[in-house]
Amino acid sequence: MTELRSYYTPPNAPLTAGARFIRGFRRVGVVVAALVFLAGLAITLTIAIEQQSSAQKRFEQASCIAGLVREKRPLKMRTYDQTKIDYEESGCAGYYFYGDSLEIVLRAAKAGPPAMLENAVQPFFIGLAVTLISAALSFSGFWLIGWLCAGFTRD
Repeated sequence: MTELRSYYTPPNAPLTAGARFIRGFRRVGVVVAALVFLAGLAITLTIAIEQQSSAQKRFEQASCIAGLVREKRPLKMRTYDQTKIDYEESGCAGYYFYGDSLEIVLRAAKAGPPAMLENAVQPFFIGLAVTLISAALSFSGFWLIGWLCAGFTRD
């Protein structure tokens, strides 16, 4: 029975002032990195959704114009430049084909609608990479400031 140890564990050695300083800056760095990550993720998702929506609306405008061409309805030209088609006056509103030729528009309509998430994947992963790098750099920056101000002490 004498081999049983007590439940008491001796306390750890108290932290030095420098170690406390580093720990505080590291905690601030974690909070800032989390905020950077959340903001970056929100911005990335917004951009990815907008890219997909823009591609869908571009296809819808192109297919509207292709429908007008199939029905052999006359397309109205711009008042200031008779060589360019006025897509809004022709009945297909949108700003996706402002000065493009009819061939480009018909080619976009023939390509078909964008696949689900086709135009959102690339901006999402690029934004996610930038967000992760930014969060890591912000954490590392705060840790480094704490380490420098603490006088290069150990963690």
